[in-house]
Amino acid sequence: MAPNYRTHDFEGFLISITEHSLPVKTGIWHSHEKPIISFVLYGGNKEYRKNKIIERVGGSLNFYNPYELHKNVYNTFPSKHISLEIDDSFLDKYDYSKSDIELAVIKNYDSHFTFIKLMNEIKIEGIQSSSTAEMLFVAFIENSINSKEDFVFPTWMLSVRDLLNDRWNENISLRELADKVNVHPTTISKNFKPFFQCTLGEYMRKLKVGRALGMLTSSEKSLTEIAHACGFSDQSHFTRVFKSTTCYLPKQFAKI
Repeated sequence: MAPNYRTHDFEGFLISITEHSLPVKTGIWHSHEKPIISFVLYGGNKEYRKNKIIERVGGSLNFYNPYELHKNVYNTFPSKHISLEIDDSFLDKYDYSKSDIELAVIKNYDSHFTFIKLMNEIKIEGIQSSSTAEMLFVAFIENSINSKEDFVFPTWMLSVRDLLNDRWNENISLRELADKVNVHPTTISKNFKPFFQCTLGEYMRKLKVGRALGMLTSSEKSLTEIAHACGFSDQSHFTRVFKSTTCYLPKQFAKI
């Protein structure tokens, strides 16, 4: 069965959405003429590149340089992927390089939320929607460019990130974080936002929403059960945070 494929043309970039509902023969070596960002909304595939195999699951974001050979073998169904193809006119307009785009993909820890919001703009359509989509993508790139010199995370900050990701469903305090990584709490306070582009509280809420994404598309749990499983006090709180983070209500996202 052939995949469902549709495209949406914005000024300077093209967004493609591919859905594989049932197993299909895949795995053809190919490349793209323009730089591509590919996001896995749900499902997954095994990707082969030169001397590298990448397991792509829900939330994965990958960058492809022009003419970079790769092949994708889909192994999880249903599977839905969003690709963003960037034209030279967009790079010239904002004076971006291909390395700027690649750095944005590497550095933006919550980049999947940008692509979910882009999907929402596709759904809305219209002149304002097109402008909003462009602004979302520009902000995604600017977040990494503005702190390019600070791209290398200190070891203690990497430890903070790993601790928060491992204990995403706990209310870990700043003092406990500082004790675990052996730095002063003030050091974390001063440096957290420059590295993560958000506060500690916002980071934890995004981690919880990230956990909920997969449950909404693959679980039979109710919204109340998902809210509690992801560490929210109640369904109402979960719905508010989810909408502010993704632009979708949980029930809407479950149907995309």
